[in-house]
Amino acid sequence: MDGNNLRADKERRAYHDVGNDLIRRIRTGEFGSSGRLPTERDLAQWYEVGRTVIRDALVMLEVKGLVEPRQGSGIYITKRAYEAAPDAVRMETPSLPPAGPFELLQARQWLESHIARLAAVNATAEDMEIIEKAAHNHSRAHYGEPKENYDIQFHMAIAQATQNSELALLVSQLWHRRDDNPLWRSLNEHIKDAHYRDRWVNDHELIVEALRRRDGDAAFVAMWTHIENVKSFLLASNALDDTRPASKRKTRP
Repeated sequence: MDGNNLRADKERRAYHDVGNDLIRRIRTGEFGSSGRLPTERDLAQWYEVGRTVIRDALVMLEVKGLVEPRQGSGIYITKRAYEAAPDAVRMETPSLPPAGPFELLQARQWLESHIARLAAVNATAEDMEIIEKAAHNHSRAHYGEPKENYDIQFHMAIAQATQNSELALLVSQLWHRRDDNPLWRSLNEHIKDAHYRDRWVNDHELIVEALRRRDGDAAFVAMWTHIENVKSFLLASNALDDTRPASKRKTRP
């Protein structure tokens, strides 16, 4: 393992450790008097880590629905953080059987494209700041879980910009079902091109540009194209073959 990989692995462990410790401290009521977490600077000093590690830990908690950032006010602990067990912070949908990864992508494509159109009309200036920050963080994050977390944050920020909590909940459930899907996890692990997500950075920029212009039709097309690009890449990659039994894999000349 080279130096860059060692550093990335160390940072990944660090933000996981910080995030898990924050969950423990939240559930013991340490921050109960204010309902708000300390600032990034204070947390960095407490844990003796860089602020990048703290930001990644906070994104992890936000994706799990345990904290909620409020522009200009701070990061607040959600009711879910106190209700959910530490190892059960995902949405539970036990009555639904696992879907195929491309079924999930198709559902996301239809829903999130319409959501992008609505967000272009309803997004506030504060919403746009959150969306743009998530896109920026995604573009600069390390490959692996930090980048995945910012990707989720970006899509969730757009859903929340519709000002419709039910639509945001539907998007959240689709992402949780994707991450809980064994075939999707296997598919993701077998992708050979470690830098393919650079392509999504450009897609995100096109979505943000359409939202800035309040162009609902362009936002719809940009989101539809983005998820179509994900599907096309997965279909063209070796990843899908590697998840199939040997007898069903494509043979190459």
